[in-house]
Amino acid sequence: MSKVQPIRLRCAGHQDARDVFEWRNDPVTRAASHEVAPVPWPVHELWWKASLGRADRALFVAEDAQGRPVGLVRFDARPGGLWLVGVQVAPARRGQGFGRALLAAGVQRMAERRGASSFVAEIKDGNLASQRLFAGLGFQPVEGLTWTLELPARRAVA
Repeated sequence: MSKVQPIRLRCAGHQDARDVFEWRNDPVTRAASHEVAPVPWPVHELWWKASLGRADRALFVAEDAQGRPVGLVRFDARPGGLWLVGVQVAPARRGQGFGRALLAAGVQRMAERRGASSFVAEIKDGNLASQRLFAGLGFQPVEGLTWTLELPARRAVA
């Protein structure tokens, strides 16, 4: 089992578009995703610009101790106070504990800043790495591809 790495989590910005594009189009990432086709740069660029301004989406980039981006955690609001969560780790940084650090820090940030307490992940059948990652942080499989995590309710910090 890989060690949890120290990271710094920050809000994603325009400067992260190219890294996230490359991570998303990596063949291993695509194989584990629900959408397996490569995303063309113009499509990604439009999506990225629109995503940065959405109140119902939160995008955080993790940086390692040297300030290099290592991954992205994304949260999308769903009805009933749920937040759909997804994680992308830079291909060169897989297996080093960054996924666990990224997911844990993202959930903590959403709980502290937005008062989020209900999270859901949709993990593709056969994606054992993601199943282990989410299970290791307390997510439970509930039906089909859905895994959930319920935290004690907290008040958001302004």
